[in-house]
Amino acid sequence: MDRVLHFILHHRILVCSIFLVLVVASLVMIPLVQVNYDLAEYLPEESTTKQAITVLEEEFSYPGTASVMVEDVSLREAADLKTKIEGVENVSAVLWLDSVADINTPLEFIDQSYLDSYYKDGAALYTVQFTEGSYSPKSGAALEEIRTLTDKPLYITGAAEENRNMNSVMNGEITTIVLVVIPLCILILMLASSTWIEPFILLFVIGVSIVINMGTNLFFGEVSFITHGMASILQLAMSMDYSLFLMHRYLEERKKTDSVYDAVVTATKASISSIAASSLTTVAGFLALVFMQYSIGTDLGLVLAKGIVISFLSVIILTPIIILTMHKVIEKSAHRQLMPQFGKLGRGVLKSRWVIIGVVLVLLIPCFLAQNHNSFLYGDSSGSSAQGEVAVAKQKVEDRFGVSNPVILLVPNDSVAKEAQLANELSDMNAVGSVQALATMADPAIPRDMMPQAVRDMFISEDYSRMIVSLNIEGESDAVFAAVEDIKAAAQRYYPDQWLAAGTPTSVLDIKDTVSQDIMVVNLFSILAVGIIILLIQRSLSIPVILIFAIEASIWINMSVPYFSGSKLLFIGYLVVSSLQLGATIDYAILLTTRYTEFRRIQPPREAAVSAIQTAGPSVVISALILATAGFSYGLVSQIGSISEIGTLLGRGAALSGVLVLTLLPILLTLLDPVIRVTSLGTKHFYKAPRPKSK
Repeated sequence: MDRVLHFILHHRILVCSIFLVLVVASLVMIPLVQVNYDLAEYLPEESTTKQAITVLEEEFSYPGTASVMVEDVSLREAADLKTKIEGVENVSAVLWLDSVADINTPLEFIDQSYLDSYYKDGAALYTVQFTEGSYSPKSGAALEEIRTLTDKPLYITGAAEENRNMNSVMNGEITTIVLVVIPLCILILMLASSTWIEPFILLFVIGVSIVINMGTNLFFGEVSFITHGMASILQLAMSMDYSLFLMHRYLEERKKTDSVYDAVVTATKASISSIAASSLTTVAGFLALVFMQYSIGTDLGLVLAKGIVISFLSVIILTPIIILTMHKVIEKSAHRQLMPQFGKLGRGVLKSRWVIIGVVLVLLIPCFLAQNHNSFLYGDSSGSSAQGEVAVAKQKVEDRFGVSNPVILLVPNDSVAKEAQLANELSDMNAVGSVQALATMADPAIPRDMMPQAVRDMFISEDYSRMIVSLNIEGESDAVFAAVEDIKAAAQRYYPDQWLAAGTPTSVLDIKDTVSQDIMVVNLFSILAVGIIILLIQRSLSIPVILIFAIEASIWINMSVPYFSGSKLLFIGYLVVSSLQLGATIDYAILLTTRYTEFRRIQPPREAAVSAIQTAGPSVVISALILATAGFSYGLVSQIGSISEIGTLLGRGAALSGVLVLTLLPILLTLLDPVIRVTSLGTKHFYKAPRPKSK
């Protein structure tokens, strides 16, 4: 280690040049990283929806679609506008009333069901199909151009529009959240620092690691919108204390020696083990997500784990160089400590230990039961930004034409009569508003080659016929899930094991089935991995159990809040935050326990616990404050449901973990001190009170 440190410090210009090259290269790569907004893409390959998407891409190119409603237009104006929309770049076809009926005949002679679907009360509703998928930037660009084609009131709904809006919202939100979090982090770091320049040095080092992490995401090809929106600030919040530990240790060592160089080397060597331990437990919590079948967990877990590793390397390499280079500025900007002392808190906690134990036990039992009975959201609806113009447009279209929640059904293209029978049976279902298929758009007796080529291309391929079954109910409810099961059952009767289904309702059902199996695996792996790391660090069988219990208790309380408030919880948020909270905040418990075992060598249990709170308290509070600030900022600022909810859960979880580590954990350590001594190595050096002298 000495040789590596000496090389880094003696060749700091070379090392800084390497980091500069990495940062510049990463800045170039960041815009090239693709962002995926389609949650169905992360389903297992064997899921029904994923198989259907694969076939759709092969047979129909799985084009994106959107519904466009224009008000105050006549039939002729609507027909002319349809022609204009068809001419927009990246639009492959437009389905409207004139695709299924002769609009030159009087309205009373047109089938009422067609009118109700395409033209109603002076408003035209078009189904626009794009050359690429709903999540393609080209589809979003086409929607922007469609808006310029008329000065009439125009409203757009559908996955392509939601994706376009989410993309726009997210780009603005990331900037806003950074502008909120960075100043708050500076203020929080000012509390923990003893020099004015310190917060800026710490932010610079972590900023370098964030840029490198974002750029190297290019090696993954693409990242999910959740990862794209949250990874950078989470990396900042979860690794800031690494630089903090090293800087504080340097300031301690600087008081002991006149040599800045020696102080830097000694501080780095003394800090590296604790920083490595903290990063290891955090990485273990993130890597638990990799074991999810629903691979959005892999996406987020790998990016965050990579970010923590990069932060660790940046801190132990760059921070010593910056300290050595700027030591005069650091010393000149010194100020008195602003963080309050924690001695009174420690004494108060130990004095009230039985009250605290009682309160925690009273809370934990109902919270543990409640968090197991949450109501969950699983799919795209939970991740979309259902605010602003998207919500207005959706409501306008539904008020005029009703709810349309499409399920795409693929059946073999081998029998027009059987297809028509299936379409009629589906149309008769209470939850189905309409069925669009060649069999419903024209008399099945009419040869299909007589229909317009554009219409045929939308609904049939060489092997499959595509049916768009529009549910008149939406959201994530038992009624929607039951309707999907009814559609699947009907398809199974006519085409046994030959049909496929895709769409938001089916993907939500598949996601629900997939992630429900992930919870046990993710929680078990994260607990075992973190527990093994603590066991190796502390060389104890009992300490891992005590520490994990303290953090798990905070997780149970955190996850019970939605149940008691009567709100639904995003399942991916529940899984992700459970792992993140354990991996990120177990560091607080490790730090306090390490100080406790150090003080136990010279003090009895209660005094050692008070000393541990006094010395570790500032670091725990600062770390928890930064993570809570980052989380709550997402919760308050983000209009994207999934990101906002994960932020709120993480912010609340960080705060709860910090509170329990400073209150419950010291009490558990003192009460279980005899167990710790029996089950741990190195406890023979613990302080033993002298026996009273016999008279």
